[in-house]
Amino acid sequence: MSKKNKKDKKPRPQPKPNRQIPISMIRAMKLLGPRHYLLHAREYPMLGCWIMEGWYEAGITPVVVAREQEPGKVMFAVCMVDLTCLGVKNAYTRTDFSLSKFERSLPELCAGNPEKCSLELAHEVIYGALEYAERYGFQPHPDFKVLMADLVLDPSDAHPRVDNVAFGKNGKPFYISGPYDDERKREFIFNTLMRTAGQGNFDFIMGLDGMPDLLDDDFEDGLVELTEDDEPKID
Repeated sequence: MSKKNKKDKKPRPQPKPNRQIPISMIRAMKLLGPRHYLLHAREYPMLGCWIMEGWYEAGITPVVVAREQEPGKVMFAVCMVDLTCLGVKNAYTRTDFSLSKFERSLPELCAGNPEKCSLELAHEVIYGALEYAERYGFQPHPDFKVLMADLVLDPSDAHPRVDNVAFGKNGKPFYISGPYDDERKREFIFNTLMRTAGQGNFDFIMGLDGMPDLLDDDFEDGLVELTEDDEPKID
């Protein structure tokens, strides 16, 4: 090969070095994660609502509100609702749940006995319990807002309250100490009820390891002791 031909020959292209993904693209991809779907949850169609069978007699129930994220996929919120005193005791959310897995999980989500309910009833139970609890100084569990369960629900005034759900028991707050309520929590609840409802205007049920030091002689007569066999199965 002549020197001239060697000069005319083009060098082979070198492989391009690996380049970092631009930050703008990373941010765009993150928008499609759980936070994105939950922030826009109300834009997705409602799939259905479920509550625990026998919820009214129990006075405490999980409420499941689910939306169709896309065909075959579900996003949902579960609120543990105490109708008699504390309102929303706990809450969590899930996105990108397959519809088949969601349907299989419903018994577990509803403490073994799911019962389909209307959207109006689900909202009345959750928001009504929230309002009742706030009247006596109790706020919903932080995860209700932190995990955006409130955004999976419609706004509180979006549906009429037609079921006339009653809160409290016998016209007053009724607290049952759950298996995970430690002494500090029970003391806080008791003191809050003493301040907001007043002595004699609420009922308080706890285990044998309760708070006798907080009770005076007049109130002690109205205290019901809860044995291990009688403890509620739902926190």
